[in-house]
Parts: sequence; structure tokens; C-alpha cells
Amino acid sequence: MHNKNIKRILSTAGILLFFLPFFQMCSDSSLKTRNLVFKSQSDSRNQLEKNRDFEQAKKSATLTGYDLALNFEISVLSIFTVIMFLNFIIWVFTFQNFEIGILTFLNALLSLVAFIILVSIIPFGQLRYGIFLFQLNSLLLCYFVFKKE
Repeated sequence: MHNKNIKRILSTAGILLFFLPFFQMCSDSSLKTRNLVFKSQSDSRNQLEKNRDFEQAKKSATLTGYDLALNFEISVLSIFTVIMFLNFIIWVFTFQNFEIGILTFLNALLSLVAFIILVSIIPFGQLRYGIFLFQLNSLLLCYFVFKKE
């Protein structure tokens, strides 16, 4: 596969990966003990309903990359807003055949900083697979941009 096509696929994947879960706001055990989330759990008639209620609560407590990026409050997590816009610029530039070396390096650097910030703020077990796939995608895109033809 041609290097240009690989860069286009990886930049498109970078946009799509923001739809995946990045981290869970609370652990499974704290979700199970939270009465507000499971007010209907005590009224559930069987284990299947309890499991369904738990999965719904777990899904609502999990944030995607877009949830993080579109939260425009000035905070430590606002770095995701910059990363999201940077990914859109990279995506557009790959289809316009512009040079994206500096942008991909900056994207990989910012995504690593964001990952380190998340690991220092929340327990590692609350990170979800989206953040790891996004890291891998950012590093692969950086690799293929700087790889010699």
C-alpha cells in the first residue's frame, strides 16, 4: 500500500477513534454501590434486569474522546479540544497533499501528554480501549509521515 494512502487511512482513523470510550468516570465497584444510578436496581425482578441496569449506568459514566474534546471548559482536559482540532486539520491536509510532519509530531506529543495527565489524574483501570488505540494511531501516523519513501 502506498505511503500516502496509509497516511490518509490513519488520519481518518484518528477522527473515528474519538467515538470510542476513552475513560470511565468511576470504577465498576463505585457504580454498583451508587444508589442514585441504581434506584431501579433494588426493584429489579431478576439478575438480567440488574445486569442491564448496570451496563446502562456504566455506559453513561464512560466518556468518549469527543465528550472530552467538546467540553470547552478551561481545565487540564481541555488538551483534548486542541488534539481534536489538530486531528481534523491533519485529516484535511492529508487529502490536500500538504506537508503534515510538524502537525503529526505535535499531535503525537500532545496525545502522549494527555495520556500522562489522565494516568496521573484517574486510576489506570478506568482508562478504556479508545485512548490506547488513539495513542497507537497517533504514533503510527507520525511514523509513516517521517518514514522515507
